[in-house]
Amino acid sequence: MEKRNYFLQITIFFAICLLLCVGVWFEIHVLEEYREEYDMIISERDNFEGIMENLRAKNRTLQSIRQVNLDNVVKAKDGVEFYSEVRRLIDENSINMLSMQNDQSNILKLSLQGNYYALIHLFADWREMPFASRITELKIKRDNIMPSDLVEAELTLEAWIEE
Repeated sequence: MEKRNYFLQITIFFAICLLLCVGVWFEIHVLEEYREEYDMIISERDNFEGIMENLRAKNRTLQSIRQVNLDNVVKAKDGVEFYSEVRRLIDENSINMLSMQNDQSNILKLSLQGNYYALIHLFADWREMPFASRITELKIKRDNIMPSDLVEAELTLEAWIEE
């Protein structure tokens, strides 16, 4: 009987040890999963902080733009003055105007074709116009069939016009 109790005690001891080992093994795997999830959350937080910093920088830029006093900006008298100045500079730079749409009196959508360097010079000339304007959209493409310096540009040019 005593051997039986002794065998039972040893069996219970090893069963408890085995259960403890299985429990520790299970807890280690659960902790590893939590660690991976924690690392993922930290990574997402860092990405989010980077995105937030970029948004804060953009917000600061927009606020500084809003603070610019646009009353001092020279404005075109009307859409005709704007169009005629744009057209004169296109002709001076030997650029072909393929098409032009005038959605509003202060917005021109142009399709141009010409030498790349002449096009860049045209953009510089537009900056020197006697009134404020800006290019809001620009697409420059080169056709492989055309000579290498010949490009087509689609752009939207906007001017400030007196109201």
